[in-house]
Amino acid sequence: MPREQLTAIQQRLVEALQRRTADGEPPPTYREICSEFGWASTGTVRDHLRALARKGYVQLSHGRARAVCVKERRLPAAQVPMLGRIVAGVPVQTEGYIEGFVPVPSEWVRGSPCFAVRVSGDSMKDAAILDGDQVVAKVQATASHGDIVVATFNGETTLKRLTRRGSRWFLSPENKRYRPIPIQGDSAIIQGVMVGLLRNEPPKKAGLFLGAGTKQYQGVEA
Repeated sequence: MPREQLTAIQQRLVEALQRRTADGEPPPTYREICSEFGWASTGTVRDHLRALARKGYVQLSHGRARAVCVKERRLPAAQVPMLGRIVAGVPVQTEGYIEGFVPVPSEWVRGSPCFAVRVSGDSMKDAAILDGDQVVAKVQATASHGDIVVATFNGETTLKRLTRRGSRWFLSPENKRYRPIPIQGDSAIIQGVMVGLLRNEPPKKAGLFLGAGTKQYQGVEA
């Protein structure tokens, strides 16, 4: 019997728990999960884990500090193209720009064309997007306020959060060291909207982040 579909955050949590298990680490405490995901309350963790237990993805043991057990199951994967670079006006599926393919959870794709790019830089670090991460984006030319987008600006491709202030639009970093980039006319082209993130060999204290990549690619500036 098929299990219920996961929300994006539930998908991240399941894969984070799977990765921890694969690395031979003990199940995390609620406070450790809060720390890794930036949540303020263990109640948030409890609610997500209860939903995952109801959907059949984890098993919870009450009254223990480490009470989460991931049920043995591999989430279905889809292959998306890894792009070495994105050029304004060039369709992202163009064969000449594909460096390879990476597996991602199929629920990220859900029938929509997607692509992956490797992040280069630290302008999105406060959104937990780090140098070397692989961002998976859904192909689309429009986005809403608050979306994290892959955009081409003045011929260069970057990863930023799309924000609106009054009637003006900006490509905004998630790092106070950098300033928002104002968008004027057609100076920016939206290539896609972020739907997920893959991390290769995360540091020990970031053990709950998902990771997947095995190859190194030229990436998108952040």
